[in-house]
Order: sequence, then structure tokens, then C-alpha cells
Amino acid sequence: MRHLLLIDEAEYEIGLVPAPTGDGDGAYRLLLGDEIIPVSLEGTVLTVGPAREKVAVAVDGNVAFVHFRGRAHRVEFRDAIDRFAKGAVGGGADSIAAPMPGSVVSVAVSAGDAVHAGQVLMVIESMKLETAIKAPRDGVIETVHVAPAKTFNKGAALIALQAAE
Repeated sequence: MRHLLLIDEAEYEIGLVPAPTGDGDGAYRLLLGDEIIPVSLEGTVLTVGPAREKVAVAVDGNVAFVHFRGRAHRVEFRDAIDRFAKGAVGGGADSIAAPMPGSVVSVAVSAGDAVHAGQVLMVIESMKLETAIKAPRDGVIETVHVAPAKTFNKGAALIALQAAE
């Protein structure tokens, strides 16, 4: 399975699979582009290919802070479903993302509707506070990804907006 990692603000699409049974060359295989690299983490020692380094790792949700070779690196796991939902909106389209986790109170638009900048597209609720999600510019609704009463995470794609004809 492929994952998207944000490492020090640069995106990397990687795969991580268990090593074949009996293979003493690392516990996993890191798939990076066309490369297949054996990797393992044993205690505080990270092995990547032939290199072995001591690391320190602190985890906060989907973000890990890794101290490696004298530098601290921020590694954020990006949810594949959110990523593909955002990527599915097509070229030239915008994905309007959730500013916080919550649930949908109401949706005021449908696919194909023309909207103008500032128009309320939907109302969401988070921690008993309602927030209006407004169109950032004029356009046409391509897709509404959520429905009333549905929950979502911060950053989830709510609506895909394409340029007006």
C-alpha cells in the first residue's frame, strides 16, 4: 500500500511492506519510486539499506519528530482517503477542505450549481459551534463529498469547485 508522507515540508509517496519470511536483511521493504530498500527499527537503531543510525522518535497523533544524524525532522502521515478525495477533483478544480473535524449540519448546493465568491455552500458543526463554509471564488460545484449528519476529519475534502465557464 502506498502512503503519503510530508517530511520537512516535502511530499514523498512511499510503500512499506513486510520483508519475506526468513530474509535477514531488514524487517520491512521501503518502496520509494523504483527503489526497494530494506529497513528496520530495533530499539533506537534505524537501519536503511546498509546504513545503521541511532534515532530518537517522539510521536504526536499522525506526526512524528525524528532526531536523525544530528537533525530533527518532522514526518507527517497523510491520510490516503483524504488525499485521493482531494486529488479526484481534477485539473483546475479546487478542493474546499474542512478547517476542523466535525459534522455536516446542512448543504446548500449540489453538483452543477453555479456559485459566487462568499456564497454559503454548507454549514458544519464542531464542538457545538456552527461554521459556514463559503465559496472562495466564483465557480461551479463539481462534487459535494459529504452529506448532512456525516462526520469528517480536519482537512477532509468537503466540496470540489471548478472554474465557471
